[in-house]
Amino acid sequence: MHAIISGAGVAGLTLAGRLALDGWSVDVIERAAAPRSAGYLIDFFGPGFDAAERLGLLPALRERAHAYREVRTVDASGRVRSRMPVALVEQAAAGRYLTILRPQIVEALLAGLPDGVRMRWGTQIETVHDGARGSVLLSDGERLEGDVLVGADGVRSRVRRLLWGPDEQFVRPIGGLLAAAWIGEDRELAADLGGHVAMQVELDRQLLAAPVSETEVTGFAVLRGVEHQDARAAVVGMGVLGRRAVRSVREPYIDAVAQTVVEPWVRGRAVLVGDAAGAVSLLAGQGASLAIAGAERLAEELAFARHPSDVTAGLAAFEREWRPVVEREQARGRRNANAFAPHTRIELEAQRALWRAAAIPGVAALVARAAGGVTKAG
Repeated sequence: MHAIISGAGVAGLTLAGRLALDGWSVDVIERAAAPRSAGYLIDFFGPGFDAAERLGLLPALRERAHAYREVRTVDASGRVRSRMPVALVEQAAAGRYLTILRPQIVEALLAGLPDGVRMRWGTQIETVHDGARGSVLLSDGERLEGDVLVGADGVRSRVRRLLWGPDEQFVRPIGGLLAAAWIGEDRELAADLGGHVAMQVELDRQLLAAPVSETEVTGFAVLRGVEHQDARAAVVGMGVLGRRAVRSVREPYIDAVAQTVVEPWVRGRAVLVGDAAGAVSLLAGQGASLAIAGAERLAEELAFARHPSDVTAGLAAFEREWRPVVEREQARGRRNANAFAPHTRIELEAQRALWRAAAIPGVAALVARAAGGVTKAG
């Protein structure tokens, strides 16, 4: 059996690796010429953690994870207003918790790919034809045939656009929020942060900065009512942390905070998975976790497929079992919108009070549950 997977992100690579172990041959189509270096610092826990353990990925993820001592909330002047030991969150998660850059999850997945997976960088699917075996025409002119076509190509999925319809039908922005993430060279800021995460929450704004090496710092911001071209100025306007965090930005990722709502996920022997099917948004803090767990679930449903009818039945079972999980997290993400960028003074003060209380034993679990972790993006 042969799978064609569009997208070399977390969901696509997880699925490719698992299918190959089950005896499938796999082509992974990725329009980028190489793995992307930009991406969020995320908290990795929940169903994806369990799936990563079953798939044997945890050692590689732990090797790449980042350890922080505490999260410090600061004000516009840079003064520390509250502290929360990260150990309290780790205890609340019973140790089943990692903080890691999304590109490093991709790196670990690529390093562990078994034989049977062929990576096709720098190309994309141009057309799809459904016959006895589905076929796709790539932008480099090659035609591939497969028993299943998987759209694992993100919120702006190419496969979804070709087979389901334009993005506008499925992509739902949340609360006028814009997200920005970046990694920059800044030895001085990395040293000053000193193994801690700095977070600032203002009206319609949230900013996070954390060291990821002795010389590099990652930044992450959620902004309400800000256009793409104004994102940098909005972060700078937050004060000391904002000015310092953007000094050495490179390859920023900027996009609207959005979910994808698609029904059905399956058309014939084509299926959507990960953000292409049901992005929960960074507000839910579970995107990468659900991508790995969902890909594993899809692979399990296809593991014993030997005939087109087996594939069709497996895809239907995947959607039936996995859709409720995704929809539950999407609902939680929508509820979290004002926690990320409080829109009123009451919401802002409530958020600050929650963080001030977070050092009290037992409250850290509440904070982590409400915010989707410590660094929040998932």
